[in-house]
Parts: sequence; structure tokens; C-alpha cells
Amino acid sequence: MAITRRELLAGSATLGAATLLSRGSEATTVKPFRFVHMTDFHVQPELHAGQGMARALQHAMAKKPEFVMLGGDLIMDGSAANEDRTRTQWDLFRRTLKENCSVPCAYCIGNHDVWGWNKAKSHTSGQEARWGKQWFLDVAEIPRTYYAMERGGWKWIVLDTVQPKGDSYDGGLDAEQFDWFKQEIARTPAHQPVMVVSHIPLFAPCAVIYDFDATASIWKASSNEIVGDFHEVKKLFDDHPNVKLSISGHIHLVDRYDYNGVSYLCNGAVCGAWWLGKNRDFEPGYVVVDLFPDGTFKQEFVTWGWKSE
Repeated sequence: MAITRRELLAGSATLGAATLLSRGSEATTVKPFRFVHMTDFHVQPELHAGQGMARALQHAMAKKPEFVMLGGDLIMDGSAANEDRTRTQWDLFRRTLKENCSVPCAYCIGNHDVWGWNKAKSHTSGQEARWGKQWFLDVAEIPRTYYAMERGGWKWIVLDTVQPKGDSYDGGLDAEQFDWFKQEIARTPAHQPVMVVSHIPLFAPCAVIYDFDATASIWKASSNEIVGDFHEVKKLFDDHPNVKLSISGHIHLVDRYDYNGVSYLCNGAVCGAWWLGKNRDFEPGYVVVDLFPDGTFKQEFVTWGWKSE
């Protein structure tokens, strides 16, 4: 069940109950907001991916979340797929989500969710009604690919980090979105914690592992694995210490990096190695997050038992 436009604009602050050892504090009983971050489904008709997505959602619902954050790359690929293939993937995604997700959800766009940027392989002209990001917007039922909402006492800022580069993509924020991003953080009360959601990580050390050039022995992180303008994002975060958490997917690896008051989480992939099992060091999985009103959180990477055939 997708978040409604009214909910997107108004937000909510539904809370549950749990106990947390806060950083540097004594154990305190507080009311957390539990959600699951499920990213990189890459659902497709092949490899039993539809059944796998259903099982993953059922597994996540057993964790009793109040919300699902869909982290992008929801379908296997739309950028190089023709219209019929793209429709087949989105129909499978929507049907599987509707049948197996019992709580509200929100969407973050991934690079594979864009239709037709590779015109030659997708056989598109760029003039089609749902070309580019519009098909994703129609599925998500939202007016644009970046937005803000409130859940669990936190401000959630969902970004679109997928920018066109030739017939492919790069990681970053366009100027209009970045101006909105700065204004959205500036208008957030200083006491309210902020979480930023993106598909391509704002920053993730695991990108260096993913992009390691063994031939040249070069450790690097390319700009299609993390956003190229992170230095500007970091300046913004430095000026607003209520920014506490940044979550992402895209790399299909798992890490956590704490720097200058912000925790950067790269949260693996529901599909693991694109439905072929374990991706390097990590099994197919998702992350359960408990948000606490004081700006602290707990997270757990959960594997859900997928084995490729």
C-alpha cells in the first residue's frame, strides 16, 4: 500500500514501544518507530524473482514494521528495456507488493527504475508519455522523485540521486533539487532529527570495495556508485547537526560509516546478487530500523533465506 499524496505532505508520527541503550546514556524506555528498508528488489519474471520478492515481503512483515521504505531498483531494468518488457516488470512488482505488504510504504527511485535512457536498446525516442522517470512516478503515485515527510518524530527527506549521463546515469543531485534540499533542512526545527534516503549512497565505504581495480591495485569510488557532489552535501550536514542518518542501497553490499554526527548506512539488496544468491560477502537481505525521538536509532541487517536454484 503506497503512501498517499496527503500523507506525503502532512506526515505522521505513529509510535510503538521498545527499550534502547542510547549512545552515551543509560537505558531508557522510549517509543520507537519501526520500519524496514527494502532496496534493490530487481524483480523480473525470470529466476523466480516474483516468488522471492513475495517471500521477502512476508518475512519483513513478520518483523512487525509500521512502514516500508522502498529503496529503488525495484525492477530488474527499465533503462535498456522496451515498453512491453518494462510493463511486465512493473506489473509484477505492483502485484507482488499489493499482495504481500500490509503496511504503508514510500518510494525512492533507483537507476534501474528509469525507462528508456538507453534509447538504442529500449527502442524509445524519448517522446513517450512514460519515458524517463514518469513511469516510476506513476507507479509510486507521487508528483516528483524527491519529497519530504514525517514519521516517528523524524523528518524524512527522500532524494533522487539518479542523474542522466549520456544513455546511462551518474550519481548526484541537480541544482533545483539541491536548492530544495537545503531549504527543506533549513526549515526543519533544530530539535527534530533528520533522516535522508537515497538510492545511490551519499557516501559509502563499500563503494571502494565494489570498485576496486585489482589490475592496477587502485581503490576508488566512482561517481555512479556514490554521489559526485557529496562534498557539498557534507557542508550542508555540517551546518545542521540534527541530520543524523543517511540510508541507501544500490551497491548490494552492507556497511555503516559514522562521521561527524551522521551515520551512513548502505543496506544491501533484497535480491542479493540479482537473484543468483550471495553477493560477495552478503546474503540477500533488508534492514530493520527503529527510530527514537531523541535522534538515536537501532538497525539490523536481516537475511531472509533466499537460495538460488
